[in-house]
Amino acid sequence: MRKSIRRLKIGGFFFLILLFYSGASAYDIEPYAGEPVSKTDARFNLVFCPLNYPDQESFQEDIQALIRSLRKVKPFNELNSFSFHYINLSKEEASVIFKPSQNLPPIRVRKDFINDLSLKLKTVYKLIILDARGSVSCSELSSADKTSLIVLGRSRYKDKDSFVKGFLHELGHSLGLRDESPGAQAALCPPGPPNCAVTKEEARSWWGDLITGQDSRVGYFEGCCGNRDYFRPTIASLMNDPDKAGDFGPVNERYLREALRN
Repeated sequence: MRKSIRRLKIGGFFFLILLFYSGASAYDIEPYAGEPVSKTDARFNLVFCPLNYPDQESFQEDIQALIRSLRKVKPFNELNSFSFHYINLSKEEASVIFKPSQNLPPIRVRKDFINDLSLKLKTVYKLIILDARGSVSCSELSSADKTSLIVLGRSRYKDKDSFVKGFLHELGHSLGLRDESPGAQAALCPPGPPNCAVTKEEARSWWGDLITGQDSRVGYFEGCCGNRDYFRPTIASLMNDPDKAGDFGPVNERYLREALRN
């Protein structure tokens, strides 16, 4: 039986996956159709890479759904410094570049493939591997100014809406947001700024200025990073239960806005 892991983040695993090496030529990186011409100095760079897709059309449809979802949610709908790319790989090429792993992350990536991407883009980026047969989704707890990895196990999502929300959740981690779930599955994500405080005093210092009264969504709600004694800023957000939330919440939106504009 396949395991379904929703929120498993291990900071720093990006460079741990580069476990095998073989000489290979550089791979072409294409700008996503319908988007403005990508700039190498864009603040926000996403590179989509397919794995186990039955055809190119299905992969392109999934990319389109993810980009559309990103452009509709705050604060990404306010930003213009995007750069979207995708990589086309044959099954033979993918079998050489990617290898399955019994550990996390569930995929090992060839070192020279990562180096080729860095040389081509000349900037930091988020490498998003869309695994059509995979049932595990995970991402590195990273930041906007660092290259990191996101793996989306496409088969674990019940429908397109669940898929795009799962993507936004994992993307949030790759930009520095903590897991706001109090459940045990979130325990591998350590507490910290901007959205998971160990104490209420700590929470007050991070987002107390956004608590404006009884009508505000922001407060001190118990439970995040797998610990019910920690504090999160909202009852529901994409960083808590993606299927039941429509946005990141005011605290996370402010953090992302500042991180992507600095």
